[in-house]
Amino acid sequence: MKPYRKFMAGYDLHGDMQNRDVVKKFFEFSKAFFGRGSDTDVKIMGGDLFDFRGLRKKADKAEQAESLSDDVACGIEFLSKWMDGKGSKVWLRGNHCQRLWDVAESEAGDGLKRDAARKGVEELDDLCKEYRIKTYPYSKRTGLHREGKLCFLHGYAAGVYALRKTLQSYGENIIMGHTHTIQSISVEGLVPKQGWVAGCLCQLDYEYNRSMLGTLNHENGWVYGLIFEDGNFAVYQARQIAGKWILPTEFKEI
Repeated sequence: MKPYRKFMAGYDLHGDMQNRDVVKKFFEFSKAFFGRGSDTDVKIMGGDLFDFRGLRKKADKAEQAESLSDDVACGIEFLSKWMDGKGSKVWLRGNHCQRLWDVAESEAGDGLKRDAARKGVEELDDLCKEYRIKTYPYSKRTGLHREGKLCFLHGYAAGVYALRKTLQSYGENIIMGHTHTIQSISVEGLVPKQGWVAGCLCQLDYEYNRSMLGTLNHENGWVYGLIFEDGNFAVYQARQIAGKWILPTEFKEI
């Protein structure tokens, strides 16, 4: 047995809004990184598997009229393809994913939409049971998954200081998504805490954000690494620089 486990976490696919070139590279890397696969592997879908823009409370009439079929199909295709095989599998629901559960659990609004949402939730629950995927709700208290000394969550803060605020709030080593950025920081303390934002698997530019300067720091990417027997870890970030993927993968035992 190797003295470590491999993990890989992808965030913010957003269903039919995914960047297909990035997702292709993600799967290619996953295959190379995990190889034949092991029972100790850890695969984490860190949230916003779907976009569900038509289900948000402030959706306009055009968004509400859109079919969800492509969005759902793309999310399910990604989840079932990546979570197939050995190892531990985790899905942390993001705020976009949670929209389906919110509609399904609501007692107000359109009854037909609520019934459709409930059916969708049942189908996703069945899929997760089939692939043995552990799921978490979008919740600041219970939407946390721990592997060794790492805590994975989707993200409950926004803005340029989102990662620092999250580290200070939880007091743990954090890997998160939500902000669609690639970041890494260390927060001072007697035992310093480290944090990473994974980047996203979706498109970076949309009609709604074309004038938002704050989205210029959005980047595609994911995180991966090793978790050792004592809980310590090594975290690496996959990202593009000058159009080329930087993917450190040479792990040597000394």
